[in-house]
Amino acid sequence: MSKKLVIQNNNCLKIRSLLIKSLYNAGSGHPGSSLSLIEILYYIYRNEKNFKLILSKGHGVPGQYAVMRFFKELDNKNFNNLRKINSKAQGHPDKRNFKKIDASTGALGQGLSIAIGYAMAKEYLKKKGYVYCVLGDGELQEGQIWESLMFLNSNYLKKLIIIVDYNKFQNEDLISKTLPMPMIEEKWKSFGFKVFRTNGHNLNNLDKTINKVKKTKKPSVIIADTIKGKGISFMENSGHWHSAKITRNFYLKALEELNVKKK
Repeated sequence: MSKKLVIQNNNCLKIRSLLIKSLYNAGSGHPGSSLSLIEILYYIYRNEKNFKLILSKGHGVPGQYAVMRFFKELDNKNFNNLRKINSKAQGHPDKRNFKKIDASTGALGQGLSIAIGYAMAKEYLKKKGYVYCVLGDGELQEGQIWESLMFLNSNYLKKLIIIVDYNKFQNEDLISKTLPMPMIEEKWKSFGFKVFRTNGHNLNNLDKTINKVKKTKKPSVIIADTIKGKGISFMENSGHWHSAKITRNFYLKALEELNVKKK
């Protein structure tokens, strides 16, 4: 592993520690869904300029706040007030509160439609940068997603990059036990999409895959295989940690696993 990649992986550990601290201080939130996003969001914030980011799975926004804090796009006061009354850093993103939040999401299924609008505007106005839309896998059960795919099949938008955070869970249980979605790749392909499958926690793989999408001249999607609760063993692949409160005991255990000094 290169020194550069080691540093980036360590940065993601630091972001996870920021995330866990913020959720512990808040006393509520969505740890599992946020932890599965970290490498994806880190890649975007580190490598892209003039981008728009639509986090359609809005309950994962604590992960976005942690990445923004790491890159100094969010001040410490607001970051530490996660989910507090009158705080700008609410449990779902609110674009009225932060310049770097591009959409208010949380009602699942709507983010891709918003991202399409941003991508159309960028192309019409000939503006630089890409529009990223990050979807949850359980969110794909929403009909508005598939209406958006029908539109994109007839209206290719070269500025739009769609990533599915495919952690195989929704709410507190597996998708396969809630509302199974077999043949996920085939479903996207049936709407005329080029499908790229990658490890959503491997920064090298994400880089290669995203660059392939940028060179593909047809609607495309990245299905990023991720792990709910990634980075903290007792949270990984556990529906319990979709929105469970992090008590002090679990908080200290998490910091120990992340090799962070206890406070």
